[in-house]
Amino acid sequence: MPLTRSDMVDVRLALDLVGSELQVFPVGRATVAVGTVATVIIAEAVDDPLAGGVWNDQELRLRGSVPALAASRLTGRQPFAGTEPDRDLPVYLFVRVAELCAYVGPVRHSRSSWVDGELYSCHLRIDPPLSRELLGTVRPSATSPSLPSLDWLDHSVSEPGKALELFITGWYPESGEPPAVAEIPRSIPPALADFYRLAERRPAILGGQNRIEPVDTVRPDSSAGYLVFAVENQGGWEWSIPWDVDASNTDPAVWINETDRPVPEQEPLSRFLLQFSLYEAAMTASYKAFPRNFPKRLLPSVESRLQRVPLRTFMSPIAPTEFLVGPGVVALITPTWQNEDEVDVWIGALHRNALQPLRELGVEWQRFDG
Repeated sequence: MPLTRSDMVDVRLALDLVGSELQVFPVGRATVAVGTVATVIIAEAVDDPLAGGVWNDQELRLRGSVPALAASRLTGRQPFAGTEPDRDLPVYLFVRVAELCAYVGPVRHSRSSWVDGELYSCHLRIDPPLSRELLGTVRPSATSPSLPSLDWLDHSVSEPGKALELFITGWYPESGEPPAVAEIPRSIPPALADFYRLAERRPAILGGQNRIEPVDTVRPDSSAGYLVFAVENQGGWEWSIPWDVDASNTDPAVWINETDRPVPEQEPLSRFLLQFSLYEAAMTASYKAFPRNFPKRLLPSVESRLQRVPLRTFMSPIAPTEFLVGPGVVALITPTWQNEDEVDVWIGALHRNALQPLRELGVEWQRFDG
């Protein structure tokens, strides 16, 4: 019988959609069923980043090893078992709710990750997006953890080192591995040396988008005039500080080396490292939100829900970025070069519930994980 989105059906009826020659594969906490005419995914109604499931109103995530035949149906990649026509067979999504399955509809491959030729993570697009009511059914809200305070914000100008430590220890958990302790040369200024000490137990702070170079690889540039300590993720530019054999009492300016003529950041090293950490936290957060075509006139409504970090612009010579923050939330605000009446807004959060105050901004969200 024809199905309509949100219909509740028996598991057997969901599996009947695949046709004959049914093969069933467990993938993490989901089931992928392959047959002659279609593929069916039956996901669990969970809200767990490690388990997969419906992630937001537009995306399903499968986590776990995917057998080759199922992988060929989900992604269309070769070489796999299955034949060329398999690429055109529909993939239907259901979510198990109690004893029944909620029908979501067709999904299509968005992106995937592979290890040694094996699919282990697959994102599938849900189109059209789910209603809030159906999303609440197929992705039940998880209990929000205790979110870090904004105590660090009061120290961001006068004591940036203290602000950085408070922010990092609140945002990043300690690694379960023994700390990697390295000798810090005297040519490393105090602010950067303290950053490296924080990284011993929290190596993730070195960056996941852009990165701070590990202490044992920091090097002077070819002229020995500057110490290169950070790089942009595609190698577009480097950040450096003046090289000083004895830098124990300095808080130097930071320079962006994008061309033959370096240009300075607006904040010295101590506050730059706080800005760098805020930027990386937003870019690499598990939960994200970003709108389409955000009007500049609506910025006050964002600021009514978040607080502005009182530092000068980060990356001003390339992509001037300002920061707004809330408990467990960092927002990046940058100009939109194509339209002076709009800005780009990128928001990262430690938990999806931290995004809820931003839902009612009256904008169209390209992605909203809250």
